[in-house]
Amino acid sequence: MADKGIKRFDELNIARLSLISVQERIPADYRDWSVELEDGDRRYRVTCQALPEYGVPHGIDTDISAALVNLYIDQGSPPDGVVTCTPYQLLQMAGLDTSGRYYSALDESLKRLTTTTYFISEGWRDHPRGRWTNVNFRYIDRIAFTSGQADKLDATSVLQITLPQEIARSVRAGYLKSLDLSFMQTLRRPPTRALYRLLDAQRRDPENPDAVAMAYQVGLMEWAEACKIVTDRPSMAQRTLDAAHEELLEKGFLKSVEYLGRGKKKMLQYTFGEAFIPPDPALLQELAELGVTQTRALQLVREHGEGAVEDAVDRCKVILGTGYKPRSKPAFFVDVLKNPGKYLIPEEPMPAQKPASKAQRKGARGNPQPTLFETPSGASEEEVDEDVRLRAQPREKQVEEVMRTLTFLLRNDLKLQELDTLRLALDEGLEDPLEIKAWAIKGISSGQKATVVRDLRARLSLKLPG
Repeated sequence: MADKGIKRFDELNIARLSLISVQERIPADYRDWSVELEDGDRRYRVTCQALPEYGVPHGIDTDISAALVNLYIDQGSPPDGVVTCTPYQLLQMAGLDTSGRYYSALDESLKRLTTTTYFISEGWRDHPRGRWTNVNFRYIDRIAFTSGQADKLDATSVLQITLPQEIARSVRAGYLKSLDLSFMQTLRRPPTRALYRLLDAQRRDPENPDAVAMAYQVGLMEWAEACKIVTDRPSMAQRTLDAAHEELLEKGFLKSVEYLGRGKKKMLQYTFGEAFIPPDPALLQELAELGVTQTRALQLVREHGEGAVEDAVDRCKVILGTGYKPRSKPAFFVDVLKNPGKYLIPEEPMPAQKPASKAQRKGARGNPQPTLFETPSGASEEEVDEDVRLRAQPREKQVEEVMRTLTFLLRNDLKLQELDTLRLALDEGLEDPLEIKAWAIKGISSGQKATVVRDLRARLSLKLPG
């Protein structure tokens, strides 16, 4: 298991319902399935219907579906459910190869996710209202993309993908669980990644997602049905799962896997590795009060450890308590975390210990006053480091990064064809990617977005809308 990784998110309904088969390959006639499962006293049914030419979602579809949710979150979770990106960005978020061989596989995956319909009875959690509901949707409600070839996705395409409102609303309502996407991407085969995603969801209490179990027991054949494994033989189900179990044990996500009983009554007992316990919710709340988003907070905890992050929180609050007002609280916190020596205080707070409550943490900290600390000025270290990193990248990487930034900033202002023309101008060297990015960000940050859009259209000889 890697020590460092970026924690992303999964919409909890999608993860628990296992809408995508864990099988890497499916039979040619596998075009629908229906399962009826139990969760305590509640029974629910999930039905999937796909087109014959594509079959039910499987294989890398689990990677693409997870990536779409995280791109949607990264782009601010707009109410219309639209994700604007390039194929490169989608493959990169999914942890798949971006050199070219996966573009055809991505094209097929998007078609499966667009043409498959799910019907869910008493199994979709409306978490804000605390109830279980009936829904039906396609994982991708609509898709539009530009292409040099008719109906064929390629490396220069720009995508606009609309998620169904059921998924978009649930994400905006915060019905999410953390997903260690960087760990998931270290797993070699799609079935292992799909099983990891499902197990990581099943260990959560759907009515209290912060409650995480360290063990999970399920009937083997019920589990095979939940995983959409096409077999009625326990031995075949076990063989299909064993390869994924082996890798999850090797990586430390699972501590042990035991089979109990015989035949169709055989049970599976999973015990999870302690290294995958999520961070303290109280710490995440304190980071939120400093303006750090939950996605960024989970990344920082994963990279630096809870102890270092707790210490940085304490230091930040001491400094802010003196009346110091940084330009950006989140950037200030990250600088304190990464460079603790820059912010000297004569009396250190008590060593950080995991508190029972926020009130106890405040009480234990006291109120020491700093006498000297360095005031950040100009661009933050993160901004400077990012600019240096980007300039060192090959041109094609610069183009992808600039497209990621500008599609996020201007996705509601430029049409799909206009974004495609921008991509073409960058690809062909008609515009410098870094110069365009700096110019656009400067104009938008100074409140001149309309002028930026007008001037960008003029620069690229884009036709103004009538």
